[in-house]
Amino acid sequence: MFEYRPLSDATEILEIASSAFAVRHPERRGLQEWLETSVADGRELYGVYEADRLQAGYMLYDYDMRLRNSVVKMGGIGLLCSRLDGRGRGAVRAMLAGSLKTMRGKGQVVSVLDPFDEGFYRKYGWEKFSRLKVVEFSPGALSVPEDDASGLTATDLPFPDEAAQAFYNAYAARHHTLVQRGVREWKRRTEILGWYPDAAVRGVVRFSRGEDVVGLLGYDIIRKASEEKSTFLVHLAITEREDVFREMLRYLRRLSHQVSTVRFDLPLDADLWPYLSDRPTSCKIQDTFMIRIVSIEALDGLRIDAPDQSIRIAVEDPQAPWNQGTWELRIAAGVLHIAPAEAPDLRCDIGSLSTFVSGFSTAQDLIAAGRMEALPGYAGQDLPATTPFLADYF
Repeated sequence: MFEYRPLSDATEILEIASSAFAVRHPERRGLQEWLETSVADGRELYGVYEADRLQAGYMLYDYDMRLRNSVVKMGGIGLLCSRLDGRGRGAVRAMLAGSLKTMRGKGQVVSVLDPFDEGFYRKYGWEKFSRLKVVEFSPGALSVPEDDASGLTATDLPFPDEAAQAFYNAYAARHHTLVQRGVREWKRRTEILGWYPDAAVRGVVRFSRGEDVVGLLGYDIIRKASEEKSTFLVHLAITEREDVFREMLRYLRRLSHQVSTVRFDLPLDADLWPYLSDRPTSCKIQDTFMIRIVSIEALDGLRIDAPDQSIRIAVEDPQAPWNQGTWELRIAAGVLHIAPAEAPDLRCDIGSLSTFVSGFSTAQDLIAAGRMEALPGYAGQDLPATTPFLADYF
């Protein structure tokens, strides 16, 4: 019989995590440092025990994430691991069921995780949510016309100042599925711990026009021990002005004597090809996060850019019985209203509903793939697809 509870001692999970993630001995001190820092920053550890022996554990992150046109509470699941001698006995299943109750109690509307295996987490209700476009090229391959930068100033910062943080949060509340960042989140994005041995420098470049911040570029400079040349990793490039984005690219081009490769992480609705003189070294689409609705009722009030309509959906969710049943999703004046219902138009599991509500998939796509069942009352109601993009990790 498993008992789900918070970890009383953070070091309990170190042994399990080291074997689960094949952490080499020289890296274990870095893992311990990262774990201690995470707990000190307020991250929480939970696990399942059998006879007071930890069988599996995970770390819970609390974020405020943009979903459709609202910012909602999101529970991020990371460091999920289990004992090698306890696999296949239901410990992780019991722990994930406990995690849903924990997140519901905290008012977290959705949960996001970066899966080691999508099929494994799909069984428990998480579904595909986000993809990343990763482009690598030489900085000298950037071809951006020189023009009047209109008083733009680029300032390299080891940590974003208050104006840069405020600019980011305002942007994140309007775009993609970015999360809000405070000092804690920025600290995690800019500090260098032993858990990340290839990082040489981490920081942000603030682009300003006078006193106003108009763009932000987050980066890591990384170099593996076996390599001589470094890579400039751009994991965040945000601005609402094309002239500022061009100046960001000119900034990167000027790094050609210092770095050999630029790696740019982009949402799928962005592209760099108009600014490259040749094909990139590589360009790939990478699956990243999965999402799960924690509480359907908590979606009430979500703002969605969609026409007024009503869709009744029968939802299967054996891991979270409070979601089981038929629900009406009614949109009025761009606001989603949730209520119990009868006579469903569609039937699906919680994972399919999660990817649908997130904007990653439409009902028509899910019906065509056999992931949603159209019932006799269905009249073609649907929600528009969006482009989820989450630039944080956990």
